[in-house]
Amino acid sequence: MLRVALTGGIGSGKSAVAHMLRALGASVSQSDEVARGMMKPGQPLFGSIVDLFGPAVVRPDGALDRALLARLAFDEGRLEELNALVHPVVIAEQVRWMDAIGQQQPGAVAVVESALVLETRYTPGHGDAPWRTRFDRVVVVSAEVNLRQQRYVARVGAASSRQRDEAGRDFQRRLAAQWGDPEREALADYVVRNDGSLDALRECVALLYDSLRAEAADRQHEAM
Repeated sequence: MLRVALTGGIGSGKSAVAHMLRALGASVSQSDEVARGMMKPGQPLFGSIVDLFGPAVVRPDGALDRALLARLAFDEGRLEELNALVHPVVIAEQVRWMDAIGQQQPGAVAVVESALVLETRYTPGHGDAPWRTRFDRVVVVSAEVNLRQQRYVARVGAASSRQRDEAGRDFQRRLAAQWGDPEREALADYVVRNDGSLDALRECVALLYDSLRAEAADRQHEAM
């Protein structure tokens, strides 16, 4: 099995790349989806988050108010507190998932999509690149920042001028909390540029998957 980290900044298109890799045959786990599942009432992170941030983050229907939680994290400087709760639990689940994939499909390409896989403080391991204890290859999706902001504003459905302005400010807050593309690309095994058309991205991802699948097959053969 080949363990692949798929990362990139906000609005880079890493989720689109993840969906394309899944369609091509890769096994894919998306960290945001895993975290959302663990934040549901009765799940591991729900009580911890309410204990830390208070009952105001619970909506009338009993679910977490994720928009309020994001504002508290980014606007009130509490992002690291939230990360300290969420990252270790999600990382442990990713490790469990990859181990299960490896047992079931020894020749699989197992992809974990995560925005902060390189910069999180909570990766188990040692040295300058502890994430290498979990991943064999790192794929970074990059794009020009203005284009990324346009994608983010469109994704959140900002329609009015006021909503677009607020979405732009939210993008900038989130951008400031992440590494820049040069920092990520310096650690990447593969860089996917996503400044062009969707068709161009599909072609790039298809070539990427061919390379990853070939390496996974080589590893499986060597293990026999």
